[in-house]
Amino acid sequence: MLFNRSRALLVSLLGLVLVASWASADSAKLIVTNAKLFTMAEGQPDPFDGHLVIGHDGRILAVGPGGAAGWESENIVDLAGAWVLPGFVPAHSHLWQSAWRGLAADQTLMGWVDALYLQHARYAQPEDFYWFTLQGALDHVRHGITSTYNFNYGGWAEREMAQAQLRGEMESGVRFVHGQNFGGWGEVPQPAEAIAEVQSFLDWMDSQPTGDQLLRVMVNGTAAFRDTANAAETEAAIARTFALGNHLHFLESAPDQYEERSRFRWMIDEGLITDKILFGHFIHVDPWILEQAVAAGASMSWNPLSNGRLASGTPDIPLYLKTGLRIGMGVDGQASADRADPWENVRTGLYAVRAKYGDASVLSPYQVLRMHTWGSADAMGVADKVGSLEVGKFGDFVVIDPTDFGVVFDAYATLAFMAGQEHMTGVYIGGERVVAAGETLKHDFAGIRIEVNQRVRQAGAPGPTESQ
Repeated sequence: MLFNRSRALLVSLLGLVLVASWASADSAKLIVTNAKLFTMAEGQPDPFDGHLVIGHDGRILAVGPGGAAGWESENIVDLAGAWVLPGFVPAHSHLWQSAWRGLAADQTLMGWVDALYLQHARYAQPEDFYWFTLQGALDHVRHGITSTYNFNYGGWAEREMAQAQLRGEMESGVRFVHGQNFGGWGEVPQPAEAIAEVQSFLDWMDSQPTGDQLLRVMVNGTAAFRDTANAAETEAAIARTFALGNHLHFLESAPDQYEERSRFRWMIDEGLITDKILFGHFIHVDPWILEQAVAAGASMSWNPLSNGRLASGTPDIPLYLKTGLRIGMGVDGQASADRADPWENVRTGLYAVRAKYGDASVLSPYQVLRMHTWGSADAMGVADKVGSLEVGKFGDFVVIDPTDFGVVFDAYATLAFMAGQEHMTGVYIGGERVVAAGETLKHDFAGIRIEVNQRVRQAGAPGPTESQ
């Protein structure tokens, strides 16, 4: 009897020691060990072998070389040397355009715009746009994109359209900057009217359960396409009142560059060009416009796949970098780039610039990969949340199996020149695996694709035969 009591006491004491030991260690949602980490953080270009710790709130608690000493978790993943990068961040996407891949194959920008907007998208209903947006967002995630800008279709007056697309954004699980076209494409509202509508929209957004997925709201600017200064005046007033960023398609198409350049003076005069402006494309730039953009602290999104597909041109990225312009990258819409693939985007952009210069040293793989992660986050004003693997940011990352790479002479060159979706074994958002080997773990992507195809046909617009 004494022996049994002593043994019970010993077991009890041992249990207390184990509980105390567990309590003294910090608990985490996920611990990743034995990984080669490419953090993309400022001043940390060299990859290293180490660990990553994600908290229960989905944010990074620790990242560094060696093991994760002092941390405990029920979910510990030993990657056995696999490579880890922050999830890709496009600064320029139109998620709903996933419904119309391959459209207007022989058209440059404005011919393509006419085909998409006037012959097809105009017939779709709000509920269609929920499905289109969901498919586009999930396709982004499947390709390693964990945060994105999304140009929503429709203006502020079409609240039902905004609701449908917000549902698609949220259902996908991707983090996003919600871009909204305040005023639509009709008559530009006066500043006071627009401010009231923006306030109403922001109040509505605040009432939605967006959680950590919504990174911020921005204005989809239209000032470059208007024949008067009214849009520049109204959008500048919105920016001053609400401190909202403005994502402005600008100087994308060669035939339209002269008209758009003439409108830049209006934007300057109205105070629209500030550090909150994000230029989309920004290809056909003259020295004065570039100087003004840099002086204002503006940024741009470089969209190589779309620019090549629509024959828009190649921006002078090395020159822009020398002047100090902030640069991110975008995969654009899946009707103009067709494949929401940041790996292909990186390669296409890098090769196009090198070909433009006839010099392979003008732009490095590291620079382009960083533009598509931290650079895009910075351009959108959300670099404090995403874009690099740093303590306090969201634990969003991709895992790369380097087995196919052979002998690695330069890891960033290998990634930029060779890596693709087929090498990604996992995509994680907030420390949770959402894609495994290209397959979504929380959604029936094949079923969603079938639904989207049916809705495109039912919208009444003719389309090509698609496989299901």
